Amino acid sequence: MNNDIPALDCPAVVNDLAERLGSLSRFLDGINDLMKFSCLGDHELQHYSRKIIALTEGARMTLRREGVALYLFVICSEELLPYKSAYFKFLLWIRHRRPAFPADIGDRIASLLSVLKTDFTIRFGGVDTRAQLGIEELLVPNNALTPCETVIQTAAHAHAAIALSPQKSYATSDAMLLPDALAKNKQRIHRLARYVKSPAANTPPPVSRQYLPSNNWEAPRLRRPFVRTKAIRCEVVPESQSLLEDEDWEAICCEAVPDNQSSLEDLFMLD
Repeated sequence: MNNDIPALDCPAVVNDLAERLGSLSRFLDGINDLMKFSCLGDHELQHYSRKIIALTEGARMTLRREGVALYLFVICSEELLPYKSAYFKFLLWIRHRRPAFPADIGDRIASLLSVLKTDFTIRFGGVDTRAQLGIEELLVPNNALTPCETVIQTAAHAHAAIALSPQKSYATSDAMLLPDALAKNKQRIHRLARYVKSPAANTPPPVSRQYLPSNNWEAPRLRRPFVRTKAIRCEVVPESQSLLEDEDWEAICCEAVPDNQSSLEDLFMLD
């Protein structure tokens, strides 16, 4: 294997590495190139940290697209096991060198490393989901389990048994209420049940007589909407001027109307 560290400053190298991590056929080759950065110091590693995290996120998308369950408590098929194991080994390296990564990408790193925080151990048909990855660091010793951590064992015939760690015993007073508290709750439930079953709870309240319709009740009439119209300008015409205009109008009518039409209506019917 070539030990030359990829030059992530070159866009062509970054694109080639991203293409290899984007398919299972060259996935292991791409992960091996990323592992070459483990020999760098913190200062040199910080220079490439953002691109390393971006390439790791691309590898995660590839495994999810191919149906690899990226959880420690999920069994993996023999066909996909090498890819899952290589990915988790690289996540462990990121967790060891996390102080070398800048703080502004801490959320992205936490999202990648969240799959390492589970404490479940599941055995399916005698196969330990952690042990099958071949990573000793991921194995959880039995004496390190807390009361909240559960070990699930599944037999080959789908018989499941859940075993809780008995390191801590809980007192009865922590799990049960006092007798007085139970009695008070029971009385409150009985009072509520009696009220729900009572006629007062199922009868609507009476309506005042002033709201009841009378015999002479009529439906409200719809009012005509107000429409604003244009104002009509009226002028007072002197009587002498009005008589003069009437005489002029009669003269015009007499000149315009032929002999066979004498009415004013016929005047307006002329072509």
